[in-house]
Amino acid sequence: MSSKKIVLKFGGSVLYKENMVLNVDIIKEIVDKITTLHAEGNKIAIVVGGGKLARVIIQASDVLGHVNTFKDILAVESTRIHALLIIASLNNKAYLLVPRSFEEIGKALSTDKIVVTGGLQPGQSTNAVAALIAEYWGADLLINLTDVDKVYDKDPAKYADAKAIDEMTANEFMAIVDTQNEEPGKYKLFDKVGCEIIRRSNIKLIVTSGSDPNNIIKAAKGEPVGTLIHG
Repeated sequence: MSSKKIVLKFGGSVLYKENMVLNVDIIKEIVDKITTLHAEGNKIAIVVGGGKLARVIIQASDVLGHVNTFKDILAVESTRIHALLIIASLNNKAYLLVPRSFEEIGKALSTDKIVVTGGLQPGQSTNAVAALIAEYWGADLLINLTDVDKVYDKDPAKYADAKAIDEMTANEFMAIVDTQNEEPGKYKLFDKVGCEIIRRSNIKLIVTSGSDPNNIIKAAKGEPVGTLIHG
């Protein structure tokens, strides 16, 4: 496999078991796959979402009557905690700081280290951050690890007749994402800003399940896995 620039995005939900217990086995496996790809000469940037931690904090923030902007700020900080968790797990292979701006991301990407970040600003999901990094960096591939194995034509948790999609265009993906409600901490599949970036720059995106970290290797090697989204 020739070396690639790979952006890996995974939601914080991938990191947890039930009842807010971190799934250390999955974290170790994800780190192992990332380390393998990096050792093969691939350049890797990682964006981590807030997941369950963000939702718990946002729920409390909602009860306390905070405005959505402040909920977004709290969600962003939760993603940075997860990013630090991954940085520490990667040891000296990772850039040691969590970038807090796009300028800092650019500086970090100029090194040979694995760059790990979370959210950047209120009103912007980590999916959008991952898409922006892929666009800026000229990434060969953006892998989005989620809690579903593929993109479906409608929510498989609600509809038994939901159909999985193996390959689709960015326009078709946008049509599905358009049906989602976008609120702090609730960007379920992807967000509209991220979709628009994918579409305008013809970024190759693979959406697949994070429950099997082997999907990271499969996606990077071009093996059939998840849903392929292209321009």
